[in-house]
Amino acid sequence: MSENKFMDNLQMKLTRFAGTLSRNMYIGAIKDAMLAYMPFTIIASIPLILANFPYQGFTDFITNLLGSPDWIGKLMLVYFATINIAALLVCLTISHRLAEKLEVNVLQAQLTALVAFLVLTPFGEGQSIANVAAANMFSAMLVGLVTVRIYKAIDDKGFKIKMPDAVPPAVAAPFESLIPSMIIVYGALIVNCILSAFGTDLGSLINNTVGLPIMLLGGSIFGVAFAKLFEQLLWFFGIHGGSIVLGVMTPIMQVLETQNLEAVTAGGQAFNIINNSFFTHFTNIGTVGAVICALLIARSRQYREIAKIATVPFVFNIGEPALFGFPLMLNFKFFIPFLLSNALSAVIAYIAFALHLVPIPTGLIQLPWTTPVILSGILVTQSIRGGILQLVQLAACTALYIPFMRSADKDELAIEQGQEAE
Repeated sequence: MSENKFMDNLQMKLTRFAGTLSRNMYIGAIKDAMLAYMPFTIIASIPLILANFPYQGFTDFITNLLGSPDWIGKLMLVYFATINIAALLVCLTISHRLAEKLEVNVLQAQLTALVAFLVLTPFGEGQSIANVAAANMFSAMLVGLVTVRIYKAIDDKGFKIKMPDAVPPAVAAPFESLIPSMIIVYGALIVNCILSAFGTDLGSLINNTVGLPIMLLGGSIFGVAFAKLFEQLLWFFGIHGGSIVLGVMTPIMQVLETQNLEAVTAGGQAFNIINNSFFTHFTNIGTVGAVICALLIARSRQYREIAKIATVPFVFNIGEPALFGFPLMLNFKFFIPFLLSNALSAVIAYIAFALHLVPIPTGLIQLPWTTPVILSGILVTQSIRGGILQLVQLAACTALYIPFMRSADKDELAIEQGQEAE
């Protein structure tokens, strides 16, 4: 009874904590912004692959066919218009979503945030394109959130030019935003001047004081393992763990992946083992172990049928049929493997990359999370060894489930046989 009370209290506290995070408008704005930005990383992948094709014969063939190597530069335009201005895009999307949540003029608040970001992170004559690339994504997030929050505060105080009621809203809105936008932009200029006097800028300040520690923590195997353990713990109690964890981890993972991409396109090597492709395609190979295990050893009718039903969705990394079918959620017979399997797969992958057994994902190919296992491993690492690594992860997670599945299946089989006997 005391054990049930403890678990009920734990579930209640986790639900309350997860609810608080999911309702937080700032975390929500960051998550929505990163989801909006994500398709462009995939869009940029195709021309990047073609422009940096690993087989020189293909490049020479296209060049001879077209009579000029200019096609590579044309393909790279997509990269320059997407990933290479990642901070700009994130600033726009975050300010847009937060402005909607705060119910202020979305267009004007968004443009104000963009201008403030460019003032704080100069992008003009003599300035590097890196100022608006992924390197300054954390400062873009901060500026997007803070400027819209300030815009809302000024607007609520009534510090704006009020136009007559006869003036159309489309005309009145820009004039009403003039004072809030002016205060924010000139305030950004003052901050820029102060930072310059100390020999720094917003991007460097944020990256060194906030961004670097966050990336060191989130970009370590310990941070990833903890994130996966926490995500699975939430899932076990029926809380959508991914929606909570991804809101925090995705910005970190995307910055690390973009750093790899920038290094590779500059002729260097990918150096961040932990990155978005790692987190998406090599740390979620866990729950599928229960399905494979059931297919191999289950004798009860329920577990065999659930395994068959769950197989096809799991090809595309959709695990709900298994979560609700066996079930895995709130089923303490599977608590240990359910909690540990994703973290185990993350550790196995990290060791393989750290020992250079598998090439680190370069970011040239970025895939959606629904890409089938083995195929995703091969593509993001551009090596068949990536697919082999995922097979090893599948085998390890399946082995982890075997003793627990055997015990649970034995109990379920006894129930079924008892029902048949009656």
